[in-house]
Amino acid sequence: MRLFRSFRHSALLALLVACFAMPALAADEAEAAATANAILDQLDAGDFDTVTAQFNAQMKAALDRPQLQAVQQQIEAAGPVTSRDPARVAEQDGYTVVMIRVHREQASLDATVAIDNDGKIAGLHFAPVAAGG
Repeated sequence: MRLFRSFRHSALLALLVACFAMPALAADEAEAAATANAILDQLDAGDFDTVTAQFNAQMKAALDRPQLQAVQQQIEAAGPVTSRDPARVAEQDGYTVVMIRVHREQASLDATVAIDNDGKIAGLHFAPVAAGG
């Protein structure tokens, strides 16, 4: 009986910890999704200075404002944004990675934004969606 009571107490404690931890994880996911959507909004608005100001040091070294503007011009060749799918958020190699499928008038693409532990943009990637994808 004592073993059962101990197990039940441990299980209850684990459930309580999980319940309290879940809203924090959801809030972190929501915050990461909001950050990624804001980056996409800023790119669509041509606000490249605001976007690059959010880059971490490695991103600033790898992608400057003119390069980012050139990438955005290529993306805009697919026409205006018609919609975005909900963000998918995952943890990978210590980064929060947000993937958003962006539908444009002539094509869709997957936008991936990696966010480091300081909330800075550590990666930005765009890939066309294969036909039927």
